Amino acid sequence: MASEKLLTVSIAAYNVEGTIQRALDSLLQPEIVDKIEIFVVDDGGIDNTIDIAKKYSKKYPKTVFPIHKENGGYGSTINYSIEKAKGKYFKQLDGDDWFISENFIEFVKLLEIINSDCILTDVVDYNANTCVQVINEKYSSMNEGNYYFSDTKLEAVLTMHGTTLKTSVLKENKIRIIEHCFYSDTELVVLPMQYLDTFYIWKKPLYVYVSGSEGQSMSIAGIRKHYKDHDKVFWELVNAYCKICISEVNKRDLVFARIKKEAIIHFKFLLLLDISNKHFIELKNFGNRIKYHFSELYYVLIKERRMIRIMWGTNYLTYPLLSKKIKREYKINRKRKLNASNES
Repeated sequence: MASEKLLTVSIAAYNVEGTIQRALDSLLQPEIVDKIEIFVVDDGGIDNTIDIAKKYSKKYPKTVFPIHKENGGYGSTINYSIEKAKGKYFKQLDGDDWFISENFIEFVKLLEIINSDCILTDVVDYNANTCVQVINEKYSSMNEGNYYFSDTKLEAVLTMHGTTLKTSVLKENKIRIIEHCFYSDTELVVLPMQYLDTFYIWKKPLYVYVSGSEGQSMSIAGIRKHYKDHDKVFWELVNAYCKICISEVNKRDLVFARIKKEAIIHFKFLLLLDISNKHFIELKNFGNRIKYHFSELYYVLIKERRMIRIMWGTNYLTYPLLSKKIKREYKINRKRKLNASNES
């Protein structure tokens, strides 16, 4: 029996009254409005997001479904939408981002004629400070079409923004994202990987990702408050990697690249914290857990990352110096972004 809808779009809509209209307007195109469903999940917000979504729901009662629920974190918005989804495919959208409307129309029509387990698309990075848009091309060397993971090696790191998944894969394998937890969006593309066989490369960008504004999870204050969430998500990704059959080399390489990136980020998070004995122990425990329980990653990191190689080589005695270095680099990068914003 065919799906009632071609695509379910789940919008994480926590206090996004200033941008939710832009997100919804980018989706609600007359040519395809009856072929999609949109869950606007207001995760315990306190602004007017849900009221705006309700106005859209009155105009599009069979397409827009506003939900206001108790705060459960980013993962809970995805879990809710997966459970309710009737679309053939599933895509996540943050309430401060949007889709390119003309491409979205073509994309939804494409979903009617393909049956791949997931679709990979390029993402447009929109800098909120400079208002500059740049297409982040990951698949320029590949032709549009269907591929098998078993015989195709992808160099790009998969992201939630550039991935659309078959809903049946998520439902049948009971994919659930960690709730009450920051940094969990990565799970949406990693946890289903062991169940995916095919992917489709679509050559037009679809998702516009707003960057350049310092969100609460990536600010120093946010990192200090939520870094333990990142640790939790990291080891969930490792666990998912270990469940992928050893013979499925391309899929394992794809997930491993993501895990490597997240490991480097977590080391930096720990070094951005205040210098203390508590944080020193946490840094050492994280590094030792990789060294003794995920040696495959350990050997790659000491080969490719000088900072981490020095840290392990000195048994973490360089911790205070490396922490000061990372904090200096963070401040320099912040200053560059601020200058770029002022110049624009």
